[in-house]
Amino acid sequence: MIPFDLTGWFRRRMLPLVALSALILQVSAPTAYYLTKRHELWQQAHAEATRTAMLLHGEIEQRPILWRYNVPKLMERLAAEGMLHGRFLDIRTSSGQVVPIDTTALPRRALWGRAEVLIGGEPAATVWVALDMAPLLHGTLQLAIGFAGLALALAVVLYWVPVHTVAIAQRRIKTLLGELALTIQEEDRRRIARDLHDGAGQALTAARLRLQALGSTVSDQSAVAEIAKLLDNALGEVRRSVYSLSPPALSELGLVGALARHCETFAAATGLKVICEFSELPALRPKVETACYRIVQEALANSARHANARRAWVQLGQEDGVLRLSIYDDGVATITASREGLGLLGIRERARLLDGQADVTVSPDKGLRVEVTIPL
Repeated sequence: MIPFDLTGWFRRRMLPLVALSALILQVSAPTAYYLTKRHELWQQAHAEATRTAMLLHGEIEQRPILWRYNVPKLMERLAAEGMLHGRFLDIRTSSGQVVPIDTTALPRRALWGRAEVLIGGEPAATVWVALDMAPLLHGTLQLAIGFAGLALALAVVLYWVPVHTVAIAQRRIKTLLGELALTIQEEDRRRIARDLHDGAGQALTAARLRLQALGSTVSDQSAVAEIAKLLDNALGEVRRSVYSLSPPALSELGLVGALARHCETFAAATGLKVICEFSELPALRPKVETACYRIVQEALANSARHANARRAWVQLGQEDGVLRLSIYDDGVATITASREGLGLLGIRERARLLDGQADVTVSPDKGLRVEVTIPL
């Protein structure tokens, strides 16, 4: 009934957006954390390099030439201030010569801070301080793992909730369109029934009355009686067609009463014994009642026409929120009858329009069996 798969269309367009949102969430927070902490670590390394350069500046001013040989004293001052713990220190002269000092090992992942020692505006030495980035990388990895789980949970929520809502809406739209189609069909049936009653029925009645009026003036009374019989048969056929197209029993007796009356009338007209088994039912929508009535009509008509059956069964009940309707007989269907015609296709269509399902079995050895399930 719906011209395209609304849920599938929405799912295909929603998935890239959700995946992109989850990726942004997963990447942005750890990246921001890493860049912020790395900048803070670099500032710390730069500050320590600057402080070391200030201390070294004093040593160089006191001993412009021999300051390289008094580095142990500088190291003692740095150690006293806690500036050597966990830090790699590298001091080089203005010519690039490394000043030998006793410091910690160079970390595998180092972040460098640099400061120059200027004497009289000229560079006299360069100080490098390396800080270990391993704790920063470890913290970033833990944060990335945590945000990966959060991004996954958010993606599931952002994807499942709208898609599930659209799927529910699509099912509802499908049901409403099905009910609308059934309503249109029933309106057409009622219109045709009114046309038959007001057109052909009235014309036949007028012809019957006119024939009665002329009966006394016609010598061949047998011909008049034969014509009157034909008109009565035609009127009866019109009445049966009107009743079949627009049965008043549904509104007067309800579904169970209407089915019981139809089965009784059908059995009297065809000689097919119809056994009805109805259980207690909840209140049903008018569209469901009409569909069930039409399905029973069509299934019994098929049993009478094609199955050569003597008995037929109509069972109606509900179980676990599902309405179950079964019609079957004890006949033997012919091979040509096993081909589904418009009637059996109509049974499937009526069930489908109500979001239900109809299983129709027509076989030479089992006759006709119709199993219909409609969700309540």
